[in-house]
Amino acid sequence: MNFRFDHYMQNLDISDNVVVSLDKNSLRDLGVISLVKLNASRNYICHIDEEAFLGQSKLQTVDLSSNSLRNIEPKTFIRNPSLEILSLSSNKGLRLPEDGPFLYSTSLRILQLSACNLSHIPPKAFEKLPNLQELYIGYNKIGMLYNLQGVGHVTKLDISHNYIRDLGSDIFTDLPELIHLILSHNSLSTLDITVTTQLVKVSSSADLNDNPWVCDCLMFNTIYSWCRNNSVDLELVCSSPPEFKGKPWKIYEHSGCDNDKTYVADPVETIASLNYTSTHEGVAKYGDQLVTHSSSRGEQVKLVKTEEYNFYTSIALFVLILCLSLDPLFLLRFGVRPRTLRLLSTVIIVVEMHRLSISNI
Repeated sequence: MNFRFDHYMQNLDISDNVVVSLDKNSLRDLGVISLVKLNASRNYICHIDEEAFLGQSKLQTVDLSSNSLRNIEPKTFIRNPSLEILSLSSNKGLRLPEDGPFLYSTSLRILQLSACNLSHIPPKAFEKLPNLQELYIGYNKIGMLYNLQGVGHVTKLDISHNYIRDLGSDIFTDLPELIHLILSHNSLSTLDITVTTQLVKVSSSADLNDNPWVCDCLMFNTIYSWCRNNSVDLELVCSSPPEFKGKPWKIYEHSGCDNDKTYVADPVETIASLNYTSTHEGVAKYGDQLVTHSSSRGEQVKLVKTEEYNFYTSIALFVLILCLSLDPLFLLRFGVRPRTLRLLSTVIIVVEMHRLSISNI
């Protein structure tokens, strides 16, 4: 660059050009010493010298989004005491250090790292940003979010549009000031109730939409109730069980958990599969129902009602005993042959043995 600007220029926009690097003297050569805002987005910047912003004591906002950055020297902004906003979004190859801080800054309030193809966030990445208040890491490929350290003043966290399937029970313990939480468009089906106790200040600003929620009674009595009590958007859509798929969680307020529908197996089908079930799953007897508890989380409970079966079997046994107690000549007078009586008794005995074997499982 062989031209110069006014020394006291505050806003510099060099976006949508072909800048490939910000060297040690890039800004100095332009003659600016009082920058407040720099927009260098949508270039081809792949390298930034650690002293590129040296001397810019009034610099507050830096936009480096949509470039080709792979890494930044952690102390690049350590000499910019007024820096508050830094955007590094849409740098597709950006990587965060695994065992150290990503950046050093005591003044940075807002950090944007959206759409950088990040697969995870190392726990210590932001520990040298003690005054960070807003963190945007949406539109990435994050599957697991660890407990973030050193960011106790964060009030807004956007982790939407990722692949998060689960949140650890201590995920928000170091974020006591968190107010705005955006978890939409992830793969969350359940949420540990211990997580909600850490979100004491999160209110209607929480966004849990567009996740494949399992809408069962446990979730209704924990997460849904927490959402309702904290004025969180209740237009959450169920992905399962099948009868609630595509419907909002509010359906439970009308149907109630007492009417919660579960899969009731056909008795013949269930009896045929009892041998396999008793080997691979824990089977517990509850009242007059057989409840099969799956070893995998979220599998539906199968209930088999046997009252009607037992009732008719008992009647048949009573008739058999009555017949056996009567005089044979009396039975022959009514056309009941001994061979028929023996066959009937054999059938009833087999049926009763089968019933008892089921009851003792």
